[in-house]
Amino acid sequence: MPHRNKILHLASWMIVVICCSMMGCKSFDEPAGEGDNPDAANISIADLHSMVAGRRVVINEDITIGGYVTTSDEASNFYRTFIIEDASGGTEVMAGLYDLHNIYPKGYYLTVSLKGCAVGENLGIMQIGMPAEDYSYYPTDYFSSRVVMDKHVKRYNLRRDIAPTPLAIKDLSMDYCGRLVNIAGLTPTQEGVWAGYAIFTDKNGQYIAVYTSEYADYAQNSLPTWSVSITGILQYGKVDGEEYYIIKMRDEKDCSSNN
Repeated sequence: MPHRNKILHLASWMIVVICCSMMGCKSFDEPAGEGDNPDAANISIADLHSMVAGRRVVINEDITIGGYVTTSDEASNFYRTFIIEDASGGTEVMAGLYDLHNIYPKGYYLTVSLKGCAVGENLGIMQIGMPAEDYSYYPTDYFSSRVVMDKHVKRYNLRRDIAPTPLAIKDLSMDYCGRLVNIAGLTPTQEGVWAGYAIFTDKNGQYIAVYTSEYADYAQNSLPTWSVSITGILQYGKVDGEEYYIIKMRDEKDCSSNN
């Protein structure tokens, strides 16, 4: 009998292998695409942001936005959220899930159905998630599960590498918050490591902050001591009591030497 069971087990395993060879097997982490024809977005990200105007709003209408993923949590500087961007602006999706770079990889096109979602603003960036409690400091809460995310967010088999918008510090405005930007000619004002807020200055003596989570895999690496170009998502907030535009890099490769 044990010998017979081994033969049955081996036969079952061979059937699985043959089926995978013929049909193709997918990793459980690999996102299931919705095809090449996305649902039509009926409002731009910038127009939705203008409609919300910094308030906490629960959407009760059939509103859909679309955009390409511009962030990755692989280096752990983004945590349970990701950013999508269309031609008009960017917004943060409060996914509440881990390993988002496997589920919603950078560069893929997503649509977000907003009916039943909450929309608000944090650090100058429009956020989309679930309604937060009235006492919450944050304008939205995380989506509660993958099932809820799948109800609202669809990923399509369309991919595009979104190039960062090149800007100088003097050209920054709140309209760019949530977008992937690049600022060249930056020099750190202090020595130290990436973790926390590092202040950089340009040749005109203007300042910008760069934020790095203490959990990022490069957080304890030393700051550069030379002129660099930095890419990341633009935010706006207070650092040590002073208001700054802030860049949040996706990983340390978003900081490169100026040529």
